Amino acid sequence: MAKFWDLVERSVIVQSVLPLAFGGAVIYLSVVGHPVPELLAHLTWACVSFWMGTKIQHAVDTNRANRG
Repeated sequence: MAKFWDLVERSVIVQSVLPLAFGGAVIYLSVVGHPVPELLAHLTWACVSFWMGTKIQHAVDTNRANRG
C-alpha cells in the first residue's frame, strides 16, 4: 500500500488534475446556485493541501540540494 501512495505522490498529472477537478466542481456549483456538499468541500481542501504541500516540499528539497 505504501508503494501506491509513493506513486501517487510522484504523479504530477494526478496531483494537478484532482485539485482542478474538485475546485471546478465547487466553483460550478457555486455559480449555478446549488449548495456545495460538505464532502466535496472537504475533498477539495484535502487535495489542494496535499498538492501545495508536495510543491513546497519539492522546493525545500531542491533548495537543500543546491546548497550542499
